[in-house]
Amino acid sequence: MAGPHLTRRERAVLEAVERRLSNAEIAAELFVSVRTVESHIASLRRKLAVDSRAQLIAAAGDLREASVTVPANPLRGRGRDLSQVRALLAGHGWVTIVGPGGVGKTRLALELARADAERVPLVVELEHAGPDDVMTRIARALGLEATSGSDLDGAVAVALGAHRHLLLLDNADRVGPATADAVSGLRERAGGFAVLVTSRTPLGAAAEIVYPLPPLATEGVDPPAAAVLIDRLGAGGRTLDAREQEAVQRICARLDGVPLALELAASVARHLPLRELESRLERDLATLDRAAPDGRHRTLETAFDWTWDLLGDDEREVLCRLSALPRTFDLDLAEAVTSPGAAGVVLRLLDHSLIVPVGGEPLRFRLLAVMREFVHARTDPAVAEDVLRRHAEHIAAVAVGFARTARTDATPAAAHMSTILCPEVNAALRWALGARHPSALELAPALAIGVQQYGSDLDSIAVLAQAAVDGWVLGAATAQDLQLLGDALAYLDVDLVSSLARTALALAHDPDSSRAAHQLAGLAAAYRGEEAEALPHLDEAERLAAELGQTWNLGSIRQARGLLLRGGPDPATALGVLESAMRAYARAGDLARVNNVRYMMAAVAADSPADRDRAARWAAECRTEAEAMFNAHEAAHARVVQATLRLDEAGDLGELCDTFRQFGDLRCVHRVLMLRAESAATSGERIAFLDGALEAATLARDQLRQIAAAEQLVHAQHVAGNGSAALAALDRLHRLAGREAAEAACPPELRDDFVAEWNHA
Repeated sequence: MAGPHLTRRERAVLEAVERRLSNAEIAAELFVSVRTVESHIASLRRKLAVDSRAQLIAAAGDLREASVTVPANPLRGRGRDLSQVRALLAGHGWVTIVGPGGVGKTRLALELARADAERVPLVVELEHAGPDDVMTRIARALGLEATSGSDLDGAVAVALGAHRHLLLLDNADRVGPATADAVSGLRERAGGFAVLVTSRTPLGAAAEIVYPLPPLATEGVDPPAAAVLIDRLGAGGRTLDAREQEAVQRICARLDGVPLALELAASVARHLPLRELESRLERDLATLDRAAPDGRHRTLETAFDWTWDLLGDDEREVLCRLSALPRTFDLDLAEAVTSPGAAGVVLRLLDHSLIVPVGGEPLRFRLLAVMREFVHARTDPAVAEDVLRRHAEHIAAVAVGFARTARTDATPAAAHMSTILCPEVNAALRWALGARHPSALELAPALAIGVQQYGSDLDSIAVLAQAAVDGWVLGAATAQDLQLLGDALAYLDVDLVSSLARTALALAHDPDSSRAAHQLAGLAAAYRGEEAEALPHLDEAERLAAELGQTWNLGSIRQARGLLLRGGPDPATALGVLESAMRAYARAGDLARVNNVRYMMAAVAADSPADRDRAARWAAECRTEAEAMFNAHEAAHARVVQATLRLDEAGDLGELCDTFRQFGDLRCVHRVLMLRAESAATSGERIAFLDGALEAATLARDQLRQIAAAEQLVHAQHVAGNGSAALAALDRLHRLAGREAAEAACPPELRDDFVAEWNHA
């Protein structure tokens, strides 16, 4: 207790005085004589510097408010937790706060105890208690002592029930059953007191209400995890610049918002620059150590060892296997990488706060990054490799089944499933490629279908591109597999798609493989704008698809033909071909591709002044349908058309460009930057947007778009008075499109310089 030093007996007497008991009643409750009580009261008056019993009661209240010591730094991000636990205590009387080591259970409980104006806090530390001395520790906190033949449990119950106590039992992990028995027995014998327990595992009592305490949030505006780390860094007068604040955000995400990890990071940051600390944490968490305080909170290792020691062999084995998984998992995946029936062990690990739920349906779980690294260090590498193999095989089976119906399932549920499954497929495919595991040949085509139907992301595109250049994959894949890969990568890298088409043509040996090879070759040529090459391939592919009765492929082939024609002089013909593609997709039941063609029709119409109304209507319909399907990529496509039409509905073009970058859609990045260049306020902004558009088209190896950006860049540099930069852009255009195109774009004032440079070259 804060303030003057009081003995346990003096504290017990003072508490009884505050409850307005007479000396005789106090003597009976504490099993002492009245003369002993009078002696203690005289000592209390002297120590507390008071003259009357009324002043003694007031002093008792002051001391009680100061009896719970909490750290001086502010508690961040726990307002909701405080309110919810307070309400549960009021309604049920017994709450156990559970969570992983270092998540802040004790701090939250102490804050609740300090702020409780209606109850007398009684803090009992059980970290080093044994099963036989839980009740003894509670009695000592009350100032009671066990004597031969006395009923200690009864005395504790009487003392607790005589006043509105809040009994806080901290760190009950190792004595959970004994704590549950003690609390249950006390509640049966007395009422009027509340119980707050902290533990990494629920105690398992029937009357216990369990409150799982999550780590601090690391995302959103001013996340509390970042606020905690900034507080700790600022305690020494340190101020952070903008780059350091960004590093703080990344460090908090790496540490999963675990308060102990943040405290350790702040301690280390006294010696290391934040960016160096961040770099080290990306490799491992060994840097997080400090000299004091000693004990289980000195490092993450010592904090987690506490729980590891309490696990059974089966729990450790399952936890090690789960730590080897690349991402989140549901119970089916957990059993696939462990053993049938292991779901029960997984749920016990959830009780131990060693895994945490992340939502979804079916419910998914994960290990916090800091816990995963701790467990993974204790996992046999051969076990980890076996887990990755099982993961790849399980995910391949799920992905193949999902891809089988993806063409005809545009429901929000399917889009949600794709969001969950896609990162798992990416991780599994990346491992399978490195291990030369046959599941790669199932995962890559399934991922390609998912990307086409539900939208892409950078990671998916990157791993598909990795598969598309892998010699082992190319040697084992079918022409149909390569066609799926090429379709998914077409807006990323035309040269890569062309290479896949050549390989597919060499593999073709029957009508369907020939159809796939010609379909891909026609698509690649269409993206390059090479009509003479594209049309024969598309004609042959369409003939074969019709013979084979492949309605969906007919739609895809006609869409490629529309893509080829849409930049030509006859938009009506392009629209007619695209309408034919839309009808084929509709007959095949693929509403997502119907909507994709609707976007393309809107884009064609937007380039024709007479068709602006239809373009606006189709773009609006496409966006509405895409949003209903939760297809953000397609909705962004529709916004590009709205931006082309200068409609307010398009929204912020900078945000739209970032969206396409996240999807890995370089062609649409190019389109948006070209639109931004048209409306740029200054020459400098216009040049910057055109440079970005040229870079995006170059990365996509899209020569037509490179030419379009280079032509605009020549003009922009010339208008800005940048003669040498304009000549450099002309040289780029000359290399892309030839001398005739460069001369056509050359401003008259630069013609002599350009000709001289060209002749010199």
